[in-house]
Order: sequence, then structure tokens, then C-alpha cells
Amino acid sequence: MTIARTAAACAAAVLALALAGCETPQYETNWSRLKVGMTRPEVEGLLGRPSSVHAPRKPTPKPGDTVAPAPQGERWQYGDTLSSFATGAVFPDEADERAWCVLFGPDGKVTSYRAAGWAERGR
Repeated sequence: MTIARTAAACAAAVLALALAGCETPQYETNWSRLKVGMTRPEVEGLLGRPSSVHAPRKPTPKPGDTVAPAPQGERWQYGDTLSSFATGAVFPDEADERAWCVLFGPDGKVTSYRAAGWAERGR
């Protein structure tokens, strides 16, 4: 009887671990509640910690510019994969379409956001 109970307990533990891996991430569940104008703490409370954060480079004026380029804000990405991390390392100014992106203005508030391309097209 002890072996049967041990086997049942092991099977239950394996099933629990498998089901935990299938849980929908917090950012996917709450994405529709995201709003332009939210602050960084509000976004983190709603979506959780981002998988990557991209700080913009300081804008460089070009010869002949009469107005300095506007400063950009951070880009937070959710759901990065090894491939999107690699793409971000090569092209840091471009948001990978495989990741969920939240863009902040210089004031630290959300200016825009977009879901991952696969999510917008449907699974």
C-alpha cells in the first residue's frame, strides 16, 4: 500500500508541475487593461516585471537641424525569447515583433503599446 501511495503522490506532483507550466502569463491576462498615460509602477503592477528593458540612446542632432531631436523613453518588453533577445542585441532601437512592447515617454508614462505579432494574428 505504501508503494501505491508514493506512486500516486509522485504522479500528482508531476501533474501539478505540468499544469503550472501551462499557466497564461500575467502580461497576457492583463494586457487589455493597459492604458496610455499609465506610470511605470502601474504597468509593473498590472503586467509584472518586463523580460527586457531597452533604454534609448541620446538623440544626436544632425548637421543642419534647427531643433534638437526629441528625447525618447524606455521600451519594456514582455515574453522575450532567446531569439528576440539576440535580435534586440543587434537592433536595440527596434522592438521585436515576437515580444509584447510598452513604450514610455520621457515623463515615464505609457505613450503606446502593442501585443506580440503572433497574438495579434491569433494563435
